[in-house]
Amino acid sequence: MKILPYDSFTITVPEALPIVLQRLSANIEPQQAFRFSRQHTLYQGTISEEGFQISRIIHYRNSFLPMIRGRFEAQPRQTLVHIQISVHTVVMAFLGLWLFIWFNTVSFITFTDDTPRLVAALFVSMPILIVLIFWIAFWSEANRSRAELTKIIQGQV
Repeated sequence: MKILPYDSFTITVPEALPIVLQRLSANIEPQQAFRFSRQHTLYQGTISEEGFQISRIIHYRNSFLPMIRGRFEAQPRQTLVHIQISVHTVVMAFLGLWLFIWFNTVSFITFTDDTPRLVAALFVSMPILIVLIFWIAFWSEANRSRAELTKIIQGQV
């Protein structure tokens, strides 16, 4: 079980790099600010000969949607695709700042005041619940993206 919102893995494909690029290009379209149609590919982002940076196209809000970065390593009879899945840096910074402010405020309230234990427990458990929701949201999306990308790169889609 991984705790941190970060995953890296390598997919080995027995084909040349141009075939892998073609498979990925068929399932990645350029980033768009607004998407009104539901007729689209699975992912949006950029792709080049060196690698790619993509995210899954969704029709709902999810700040914890994984950012997917990949780089290609062409070898004589195969291509290695090194993939990193992580949460956006701004989201991690916001979550860290929010937790810092929350615990500083809560520790000040609970240790300097005569706060009932039940209320203090609620103040302490609230961020744990938020982090648990964050963890579930990220890993469900990351696992889905990992499975989809593996199928796309190996030509099973």
